[in-house]
Amino acid sequence: MAIRQTRNVSLPPQQDAFIERLVSRGHYRTASEVVRHGLRLLEEMEQRRLLEKWLYEGLTEEEQERVPPALLDRVRAHFRQLADTALREVEDDRVTDGPAAMQRLRERIDTGQT
Repeated sequence: MAIRQTRNVSLPPQQDAFIERLVSRGHYRTASEVVRHGLRLLEEMEQRRLLEKWLYEGLTEEEQERVPPALLDRVRAHFRQLADTALREVEDDRVTDGPAAMQRLRERIDTGQT
């Protein structure tokens, strides 16, 4: 098991009551579990924010260090796959512009295709 640090925090009454409700309803065993889960969610949100910034603006070295390398690798692979697919469609002359493309998209939506 990982080494754990003990940290005391002050919470407003509403947040304390929320934690108590989650524990008393059996969603979590302890208040610490609730806080750890909340921090994991915040960490995921921060990583998503950084990935979005990476896509549009790029990241500083410090920001890039806060994104797990495996996550960046997965995102790069995903976009590489999207680009490869788009290039194949262009090469196969399957790219249509304007109204025809919108009509095909509408048909796919109407038939439930993705």
